[in-house]
Amino acid sequence: MTKRHPKNIRILRAYLVWLKDARGLADSSIDRAAASIARYETHARGADFANLHAEKARAFKRHLEAAKAEASGEKLSASTVDGTLRDLKAFFRWLADQPGYRSRVTHSDADYFTPSKRTSRSAHGGAWREHPSPEQALHALRSMPAATVIERRDRAIMAALLLTGARDGALITLRLGNLDLRGRCVHFAGQGVETKFGKRFTAWFFPVGDEVVQMLAAWERELRTELLFGPGDPIFPRQKVGLSAHGGFVSAGLDRKPWSGAARVAAICRQAFERAGLPPFTPHLLRKTLVDMASTRCSTPEEFKAWSQNLGHEDVLTTFRSYGAVSPGRQREVILAMDGGDGQVIDLD
Repeated sequence: MTKRHPKNIRILRAYLVWLKDARGLADSSIDRAAASIARYETHARGADFANLHAEKARAFKRHLEAAKAEASGEKLSASTVDGTLRDLKAFFRWLADQPGYRSRVTHSDADYFTPSKRTSRSAHGGAWREHPSPEQALHALRSMPAATVIERRDRAIMAALLLTGARDGALITLRLGNLDLRGRCVHFAGQGVETKFGKRFTAWFFPVGDEVVQMLAAWERELRTELLFGPGDPIFPRQKVGLSAHGGFVSAGLDRKPWSGAARVAAICRQAFERAGLPPFTPHLLRKTLVDMASTRCSTPEEFKAWSQNLGHEDVLTTFRSYGAVSPGRQREVILAMDGGDGQVIDLD
């Protein structure tokens, strides 16, 4: 285990407070910055942050680009490399302005953490990624069991992901009072609802089918009438764990508290697709599924703008850049159709 320099602990705490109170960042962004700095600190074997110089930054960048993820054993994704380096650049540029560090850390040294243009393009270029088709997503949802209260909660989570395109972090913070079934919408607003950048908006149910609405409605009814949940209780409460007569851990129903993190939602989504014989798609990829639907459902700029806003995007270009990439196969079909071609390979003999 890396021994940390006492100065590092103190200055990092000050930086994280600055991110929260001076920059107004969400806890998830602050946690990511802390993780990025910890990765560098481990690589530097706990050396004083004040010892940074250009060669150390360059060495860490090379290390990061060659590093492999512990879970998969594959190289770190471009988005992980890009985000880590950007976090470190921001931290050391801030550090260069702090008393006791100004004479030792410079902005130019911190700039060596700038990601390469290739990495940044790969991380932010909106390249096409495999994601479930609407038919696959509905198949996975229909394949989910619903015999126990936990299974019904999990199925309702998948239904809500499809109906609203919500990010998993926002979904777990929703309260029963945020759900308006009569209006066919969810209000991502109010104290405790954790949306990206703190946005407040209403998402009306995407047209994915009444059966999906009914799954969510059945869950809402069970919460209100059988479990006696109120408007301030979470829509998707965490599981309560108890002890069996033999001393082991067993499910004890549902707690009235929300999850502290979204990892379980991601696991539920992956397991639902795997159970249906499909790749383990994540909740975020369902947002791409919904953008695919927009290409066939939206026929006017106004309709696509409304669809985009329903995903929580203020700028329709965000939807295009981040989620609107066309698959290579579909790209071929569209381009060849414009020329009136039939897609046949040209005979050059």
